[in-house]
Amino acid sequence: MMIIPKDLTSENIFSKIFDTINKIFGIIKKDKPKAKGRPRKYTDEQIVACMIYQVKYSIFSLRELEWRIKQDATFKAIIGLKDVPDYTTLSIRINSIEKHIFYGIFNITVALIDPSLRLCAIDSTALRSSNYDSEAQYGVGSRLGTYKGYKLHLAASADDIYIPIAFAVTTAEVYDNQVSDILYDIKTFNPFLILADAAYDDTEWFKKAKSLEINLLTDINMRRANSIESFRDQERYKNALFLESPIGQRLYRNRISIEQLFSTLKGLYNLENPRLYGKQRYIRHIQWVLFAYLLDEYTKKQEGIKSRKYPWNQ
Repeated sequence: MMIIPKDLTSENIFSKIFDTINKIFGIIKKDKPKAKGRPRKYTDEQIVACMIYQVKYSIFSLRELEWRIKQDATFKAIIGLKDVPDYTTLSIRINSIEKHIFYGIFNITVALIDPSLRLCAIDSTALRSSNYDSEAQYGVGSRLGTYKGYKLHLAASADDIYIPIAFAVTTAEVYDNQVSDILYDIKTFNPFLILADAAYDDTEWFKKAKSLEINLLTDINMRRANSIESFRDQERYKNALFLESPIGQRLYRNRISIEQLFSTLKGLYNLENPRLYGKQRYIRHIQWVLFAYLLDEYTKKQEGIKSRKYPWNQ
C-alpha cells in the first residue's frame, strides 16, 4: 500500500471538503439511533465525497469515476478508502442517498453557511442537451434563442453571498411562471423578499406567495395592458407601484446576483453538460454541482474569503 505524507493530504482541497462532509453527517446522525448489524463497507460520507470528486474533475460517467479514483492515491487516503467501490455499487448507493438524505444534507449545508436571507432572487437558466436526447424538449432562451434541453429554476440569497436555497429542473419548454411550487421549498428558509424578472409577474405566483407570507417583487409584465392602472389583479398592481418607487428600484438591482451565480456555476462547475442523456441524469448532475458549490462556499466562509472572483483571481 502506498504511504501518503500527512502534509500532502492535509493541503489537498478534498481534505477540507471531506471534513465538511463529516461535519454535515455528524449533525444528521446526532439524534439518530445507531444502526444494528454489520456496518457498510463504504460510508455515506465516502460516497458523497466521490460524487464531489466527479463534479470537480468533470467526470462523465460512474465507470470513469471508478477508474479515476483508483489512480488517485491521495484522494483515497483522505477519505479512507482501502479499495474503490465499483460503478454498480456507486450507482446503488448514490440512488439511496439522493432518495433519502440529499435534501437534508443540502439544507444543513445552507444552514452552516448561514447566509443573509433578507433578499433572495429567483430565475431560470437554459441547459442544453444532446440533440439525440429523447427526453429533452425545445424551448427558447433569452441568450440562446431556440435550444433543446432543460431548465434549472433556482432561488438563491442575493445579499452578501450567493447561496442556492431551492431548485427545480424541468424540460426547456416549461415557462418560468409554471414552477410556482418552488415557493414551498423557498418558504423553508423564510426569506424576507424574493426578486424576480417579468416572467414571474403572474397572478398565481402572487397568490401563492401571499398565502405563504412571502414578499415577491418582480419586474413588470405589461402583456396587453396600456398602463399598470389597467391591471385587474391588485397584487400585481401593488407590485408595479412599489417597483416604480425609489426604494423598489434600489432593491430590485440586487436581482443581478442570480445571473452572476449562474455564470459561476456554468464557468467553474460545468453546470451545462450536453454530453448527458436523459432528464434524471441531468438532475443528478445539477444536484451534485449545487452541493459542491455549497461546500466550497462553506470553506470560503471558514477562511474569511468574501471575494466572488474565480479562485485564480482572488
